[in-house]
Amino acid sequence: MDNFELAMMGVKIASKILQIKTPEVRYFNNELLDKKGINAIFQKEDYIIAFNENWIESVKNNMEIMITCFHESRHAFQYQMIKGNYKGTEIISNNTIELWKSDFNQYHTPSGDKTKDKEYLIQDIEIDAISFAHQMMQEHFGVKTIVPDEIKEKR
Repeated sequence: MDNFELAMMGVKIASKILQIKTPEVRYFNNELLDKKGINAIFQKEDYIIAFNENWIESVKNNMEIMITCFHESRHAFQYQMIKGNYKGTEIISNNTIELWKSDFNQYHTPSGDKTKDKEYLIQDIEIDAISFAHQMMQEHFGVKTIVPDEIKEKR
């Protein structure tokens, strides 16, 4: 299985765990996003998860792709919660849903400069997606991921 197939399978697995409709998987090639180090994005308008082709081709450790699948699929879950389309069993408070809605409406994208990306990292939707990916990697693969220091106390 190549990395492209793994990304599609990973999104299906994450979606099943999250009990959401599986987002369409696409790939992009964008020099600006490459420079910012963006591996994948969830596009709520089209309900797709788009992976950076250059990144996918360069990944040597399959676990990196799975982490990204869990992370981006969690954003799809968050969006389903905001829209009131979620039919699964996970319970999220109305307060959290309102915080997620605010983050989606005023999203801070990563700049590519780790020293300036605190605004991106401390968004509630990012903290939740990072935490979810961390939990899933530990639970399903026995792999501990690195949680950025900026959000450890907020988890």
